[in-house]
Amino acid sequence: MSKQLKLAARESLQGRWGFMALMMLLFLIIQGVPNGFASSPEEDFQFIDLIGMLLTVLTLPVAMGWSWLALSVARDEQTKVADLFEPYKMFLKAIGVSIVQTFFLGLWFLLFIIPGIIKSFSYMLTYYIIRDEPSIGILDAITRSRQMMDGHKKEAFFLVLSFIGWFLLGIITLGIGFLWIGPYFSVTIAKFYDRVRGEEVSTTGHRTAMMDANHNDSPFVSPE
Repeated sequence: MSKQLKLAARESLQGRWGFMALMMLLFLIIQGVPNGFASSPEEDFQFIDLIGMLLTVLTLPVAMGWSWLALSVARDEQTKVADLFEPYKMFLKAIGVSIVQTFFLGLWFLLFIIPGIIKSFSYMLTYYIIRDEPSIGILDAITRSRQMMDGHKKEAFFLVLSFIGWFLLGIITLGIGFLWIGPYFSVTIAKFYDRVRGEEVSTTGHRTAMMDANHNDSPFVSPE
């Protein structure tokens, strides 16, 4: 399964490696901006730290934007730089879901490392769900992700594990390799989401068809 998803990701990235590498660089720069507004750990809390916290919150939607961009590439859709900032159109929801997920994961990690890791896989589809269902609520999106990941967390774990060699290569290249490894990994995860969602739709459709068939076969249904 991992090989198929990674192959599909490479096929979707053909002709887009350069664009996605530049987008990865832009994403990392934006994510790193708040780090430039922090005082020394030995110093007391200062005004510059407040600015850093504010910038951290303001840049939260970019992480969702990166996931959406990877999903567009996975679906062979047209992409542009502005796609990275698409979640700012639902600014409060983008920030809200990031904060709520972080809060929930923090609680699970307080219990122990393993439960926290398991829940991180449970919540990993939330951003994609919001992309496909913009009207869904924050808690509903997180719950939907957890439900979709039931029976798929082991697959997701081994999929992530299959990138260990690539991550080591990124470290060896002093981080430069991550400009290409990042898009490769993200598009593969997006492919994983589409496969899980496709299975859910297929299962739901089959269940609905069976219910309709049973209803039509019922002796209490009047013939037309």
